[in-house]
Amino acid sequence: MDNKIVQSFPGPLIAKAYNYYLKGLTAKETAKLLDVSARTVQRYAKAYKFGERAVPATIRQRVKQLHERGFSYPEIAGIIQKSRSTVYNYLKMEKQKG
Repeated sequence: MDNKIVQSFPGPLIAKAYNYYLKGLTAKETAKLLDVSARTVQRYAKAYKFGERAVPATIRQRVKQLHERGFSYPEIAGIIQKSRSTVYNYLKMEKQKG
């Protein structure tokens, strides 16, 4: 898991919950993986504003954000519902900009 994510939350459990949120898991699914209640996961999401943190302005920014967090091209493609080649092209364009 990315150290930046862990440091931005008070504990590793909340950081793991956020990573599962980014992958598109429901509170119930996340709760099973973390061995906590679904309501606890919902409280984490509300208290630490998972939704606001996860929504960049554009899909390209989202791709870049996910790539920086260590997601593979196929994983990113699945999350954003685009092809792997599209993910590759977005990252290539971001690299050329910076």
